[in-house]
Amino acid sequence: MKNKTLKTAAFLFIASGLYNLWTLRPVDILYIYSDAGWSVDLVVDHMPWTDRDKIDWYLAHQKQIKNKYPLLDGEQHNYYIWDIGNGFTNYNNSPHEDLLCLPTIKNDNNCIVKYPLLIVDEYPYRNARFSVYPWENEYELTPENKLERIYHEYLPE
Repeated sequence: MKNKTLKTAAFLFIASGLYNLWTLRPVDILYIYSDAGWSVDLVVDHMPWTDRDKIDWYLAHQKQIKNKYPLLDGEQHNYYIWDIGNGFTNYNNSPHEDLLCLPTIKNDNNCIVKYPLLIVDEYPYRNARFSVYPWENEYELTPENKLERIYHEYLPE
């Protein structure tokens, strides 16, 4: 019994250490593309694990991103945060993948496999919405800057 308790405690200690290392590791923005109209694509090396931490990361960098990549005023804006996955590729190497190709990269490897980590929808007359992959979780920022989870009711057909 004592041996099992010791193993459990060791496992929990190692797991919490790995979690802390992951969350303390800074997110590197590897590439940003803006269409200068309605959307900005950010390619990152990783995101924090929890939904709340992903959204907090975006909110902490929101002003910096908006200042560097301004979008049209009074319009809906979308911010797509993509995982770099296995790195940049091209269509010839991955013809059967769903690719996001970035036109401002001037070489053959200008695409990534689409794996969104977070999508932020900002509206001029509504609160911002956050969709966290795998899309089961959607949140809205209240006027008091609090996050509320949005629950969707799916009606039977």
